[in-house]
Amino acid sequence: MKFLFTLALFLSLSACSSTPSMPDEPLLDRYWRAIEIEGKPVTVLNNRAEPHLVLAAENRTHGSDGCNRFNGSYETTAQTLRFGRLASTMMACIPPVDLMSREFNAVLIATNACRIQGKQLTLLDGEGRVRMRLEATALK
Repeated sequence: MKFLFTLALFLSLSACSSTPSMPDEPLLDRYWRAIEIEGKPVTVLNNRAEPHLVLAAENRTHGSDGCNRFNGSYETTAQTLRFGRLASTMMACIPPVDLMSREFNAVLIATNACRIQGKQLTLLDGEGRVRMRLEATALK
């Protein structure tokens, strides 16, 4: 009897703690804010733009590297994502924003593939290494 009670308690607690799987966000027309670049969490300083990107229709992209705004092109297939030439403003950035900005742009250049799981977009390089993690939010 004690075993059945313990089993029932375990099953009821398991049911409460499990979350239904969240559907994957679409790649396009989402505001993807960077939450991790090169394995480091992103910290946004006061009065600075958060690093983000938007992949829009007709293979156009725009966003911010945390300091400068950019726009340009991208190509995508089922598992690949590659960014084309990107035009950017050229404002001087203070540390540590300057390093984050350079790393953000280096990741976009190196991106070869992506994965979406729920609200998280992962950018990978040609060797399959995770270079950046982004999170979907409503378009701003």
